[in-house]
Amino acid sequence: MVRTMFARRLSILVATLGLLVALAAPPPFPENAVGLGYAHPGRGLFQASAVLPFSPMGLEAGGTFALASDLDRWDGYLDLELLVFPGLALGPAFGEAGGFFRLDGVKDAAGFGVGAALGLSAGLEFSDPLPLALFGRAGLGYLRGFRPAWGLGVRVYPAEALAVDLGADDRLGLYAALSYLW
Repeated sequence: MVRTMFARRLSILVATLGLLVALAAPPPFPENAVGLGYAHPGRGLFQASAVLPFSPMGLEAGGTFALASDLDRWDGYLDLELLVFPGLALGPAFGEAGGFFRLDGVKDAAGFGVGAALGLSAGLEFSDPLPLALFGRAGLGYLRGFRPAWGLGVRVYPAEALAVDLGADDRLGLYAALSYLW
């Protein structure tokens, strides 16, 4: 009786410690960034992103905050991404695939609107001849009505701690940003 109780408690302790180790494992490619840019037509852009300092069950997780504004309108979102396959080796490239959940906000002449989007995301990272990453996403969102949630872009790494983002998505339109990485 005492042995089975001890064995049960020991197995619960081992399982809990294993889960905590899995949650605390660092993501394989940590990348935090903050940047400024331009979103067409005529809006300034601020963006910040971070990879979470833990990796839930071995899955890479991160978030991005972006705000584009001119004097009459602002668009913002908080994007949370969970990469189910964070480090797929695909020949000379590394791939990643997962899903995203995004909270949207907009303030314009029609008033204030709040929405959300859910979908799938994927990316490819190349190291030669110029380090760059291609990324895309597709899903469904709601902000003043249902709409597609999409995005396509490229991130070029011209220097060790710098990245240039060029892309288009359903929230910001066309955009370009220069980001500092750490």
